[in-house]
Amino acid sequence: MKHKKLVSSILLISMILPSAVLAQNIPDNLIYEKDPGLVISPLKKGQRAPFTGLLLAPASAAKVIVEMETFHEKLQIEVNKVTKQQNADCEKKLSDISAAAAANKKILQSNIDEKQRTITIIDTELKKLKEEKESAWSPAVWVGLGTASGIILTVLTAFAISKASE
Repeated sequence: MKHKKLVSSILLISMILPSAVLAQNIPDNLIYEKDPGLVISPLKKGQRAPFTGLLLAPASAAKVIVEMETFHEKLQIEVNKVTKQQNADCEKKLSDISAAAAANKKILQSNIDEKQRTITIIDTELKKLKEEKESAWSPAVWVGLGTASGIILTVLTAFAISKASE
């Protein structure tokens, strides 16, 4: 139990207190030579190299040179390929959207035509109703007929009652 407390205390203290790291001096025998920069030095078999570096066979050097010279052309070819692919994708999307727009336009036009036919039918029926209303008797005629029939009915009733009471 005491060991657990001791280990826990040491871990807690090491986490709380900041740590510092100091660099060591590198011995002189491990220091590498200075970089000579961009130097090309042809070598023959058995000759000592004038500096530390990478030795390439003539075919490898030629391949590196060709790769460097053709890099921009390869890059341009790849850019053209990607550009053409993107243009083709955009053209496809444009044609899809155009087809959808044309279909929507036809649907909307058919809806408009149907609404126009409905309006024409309703206008025709409205004109018929107006003509029937104009050709029908006016309310004044109906009031007059109702009044006259009421008077006639009253007179006949009075006449019938007087005859019945005799």
